[in-house]
Amino acid sequence: MRVIALSVLRENPGRYAEVAEVLSQGGLVCFPAGSGYKIAVELGSEGAVTSVMQAKRRIKNAPALVFVPTAEAIEELASCVSEQARVLMRAFWPGPVTLLVEANEEIAPRIRKPLTQAKGWIGVRLPHEEVPMAVLQAFGKPILVSSANIASKRGAHSVAQVKKNFGRTVELLVDAGDIVPQPSSTLVDVSSDAVHVIRAEAVPEADILAALAFSRLDALVALP
Repeated sequence: MRVIALSVLRENPGRYAEVAEVLSQGGLVCFPAGSGYKIAVELGSEGAVTSVMQAKRRIKNAPALVFVPTAEAIEELASCVSEQARVLMRAFWPGPVTLLVEANEEIAPRIRKPLTQAKGWIGVRLPHEEVPMAVLQAFGKPILVSSANIASKRGAHSVAQVKKNFGRTVELLVDAGDIVPQPSSTLVDVSSDAVHVIRAEAVPEADILAALAFSRLDALVALP
């Protein structure tokens, strides 16, 4: 495992290109992202997706969270992007709101199947945290991310534990020291016309509902 301190990246942001290079070659990278360290791979690489599932020992319950570099990138991942989803994207992206969508059939079957077999959807988010934003800017493509812990075990907040668990599988680690846990992203199911808040943490459910209600009111006012 190669390690780059976050302080070094802050002094020389150009070194994020090294992270992007590992991703482009199908390697696993690990970086801090709000609620803990995340392992990330290129979403479009079948081998990389398999590698992260094997590293986490989650073959039957695959990670299904995708970080996107732009809001527009969701169009390639979701079978349909509803107007409600677009409202929430405008209101909360970049930010800690993950939209649960039905996976696009255009995603390669050997990637789509393991990511959707457990829950039937994938989560998509345009992150606001410093490091994932910089990684996505350097890489320019969606990445599959999952918490840096072995299945059913803790450890994603401790850099020492991350090194212990993934020292042989993660190629590059962005080391920010131990992380003080932050609230997880709010999960909103927008896979159908009926929007459901599945988990309200970083953004309260009331804020989600208010954004949707305001949008409906605004649309009524705009009618001739």
